[in-house]
Parts: sequence; structure tokens; C-alpha cells
Amino acid sequence: MAERRMISKSLLMDNRFLRLNNDTKTLYIYLLSFADDDGIVKRSMMIDSVLRVDDSNYSALEENGLIIPNQNDQIKVITDWNSLQSIRKDIYRQTTYLEVRSQLFMRTDYSYTKDPNDKNVFSSADDWIRNGRPKDITDFKPLIQQHLNDRNGIRNDDRNGVRNLSIDKNSIDKSRLEQYSTVQHSSAQQRAEKGNKENNYKYINSSSNGGMGETLLNDNSSTSSIENNATTENGENSGVDNRVNNQLDTNNNQDAISSLFNYLNGISPTDIPKDNKRLADVFDMLIRNGYEI
Repeated sequence: MAERRMISKSLLMDNRFLRLNNDTKTLYIYLLSFADDDGIVKRSMMIDSVLRVDDSNYSALEENGLIIPNQNDQIKVITDWNSLQSIRKDIYRQTTYLEVRSQLFMRTDYSYTKDPNDKNVFSSADDWIRNGRPKDITDFKPLIQQHLNDRNGIRNDDRNGVRNLSIDKNSIDKSRLEQYSTVQHSSAQQRAEKGNKENNYKYINSSSNGGMGETLLNDNSSTSSIENNATTENGENSGVDNRVNNQLDTNNNQDAISSLFNYLNGISPTDIPKDNKRLADVFDMLIRNGYEI
């Protein structure tokens, strides 16, 4: 705690101070002298005894708005502390009464209040102090609006930098993953539907016109073209080829699924295990429906 504090002429000429009796005035000056760098002071039996003051003197300070009472009756907050004192950043030491400070809000004259609904409140005391205790703010309107948004649950970045709100990264990643899955699933369905329509018919070289033209045939139609005769005659080789192709498709799908897991782990703050069967089944369905990585 600093050994010196400032007493301004504006304080000595303030009507709230002038209407006090001399004992209460002296008490207020003592409280200013013993307050920490955030303007919070604990009531001292020594000061009370030396000045011969009691609860009525503290009540007079509270009634005139010079100190703010706390649930702990021994802890007092100097209302106009920040306008009366200028403490350099390199020597500033925050209070040990952090719970008390967390209940305070900053008004546009840099005084403290415990009323968050005060129309002149632009920030919580904690946020204002965290951002360097700036006293050169020229436009309070966006800060006041930001404070109102915070009170109403609307969170957005402050333009002047006094209130720099952060959004939980987990919620962002979860939302992004849900949107990503929805879009990819919708795209896969559209590609699958388009593919089904196109596969209802196919073009093959017709043997009836010497291969010079094309005939549009339905999947249920039969033909003696080279394409249909591309399968083996005895069916055994066809079965082997199908099994080989199926195995290749399975391996390719596994590689693609692994790639999707790697992508999710790249954007997620937590590690998603690759043996998550439900997620793997979703990836497999997307890939089989035409999803391309």
C-alpha cells in the first residue's frame, strides 16, 4: 500500500463533504489515507479509537455517498477513489478484497457503484481495471450499450477495447461441427439423389448400328454389348473381382474416415477417439453417398 495519497480541492469544496461534521470529515481523510490501490479499506479499531468516531460517522459517509457499504460491515469502498487518486501502472497493486471489488461497477465519472442498472455504468470494475484503468475514454455510449447487452445476455466485442468478451471455444467448435455435419449430409443426399436419377439410364455402344451411334437403355434392359460381356463367363472370376473391389472400397472408406477424424481433431479442443463407432458410421454413410474429402 502506498505511503502517500492525494486530497484534491474538488473534494474539499464538495457539498457532500462540507455538510459533514469535523469528526466525520477527519474520518474520511483517514480512510483515504489507509485505502489500498483500488480504494477499499478495512475499518480499524485504532482509527476509531484515536478519532473517537463510531457507527454514526460511517453512516453519515454512506448517506452522503462518499463510501459504499459492504455485506462485511468492516470493509468500506471509497466511492470517488478513481477520480481522487492517480496511481501509475508500474506501482499499482490490486486489492486483496477481490470479492468486494467484483460487486462494483464503473460510472462515466469513474466513481464506483454497486447498482449495475445505473444509467451511467459503462463497465464492471474488474473489467475496467483488467484493461489498464483507462481514464481517457472519449465516447462512453458504445461501452454503456455493451454493458446493457451483457446484462441482457447479448455478447459481442466492444469497439473501444475496454470490454473484450471471449466466447467459449468449445461452444464455437460444437456449433461449427453441427453446421458442418448438416451441410455435408444435405450435400451428400443431393448428390445421391442426382446419381440415382442418372443411373436409371445409361448409354452403351449399340451393336445393331455398328457402334457408330448410342442407344439409351434402361437398367432393366439386356444387351449383348461389350460392356455387358465384360464380366467373366463362369461367374467365378466375377465373384472374385467383386470381393476385391469391395475390399478396395472398404480400405478407401477407412482412409477417408480416418481423414475426417483427423480433421475434427484439428478443429476440436478435445481429442475425438477414432474408435467412436457412431461417428465412424456417420462418416461411412456420407462417403458412400458421394461425400468427397
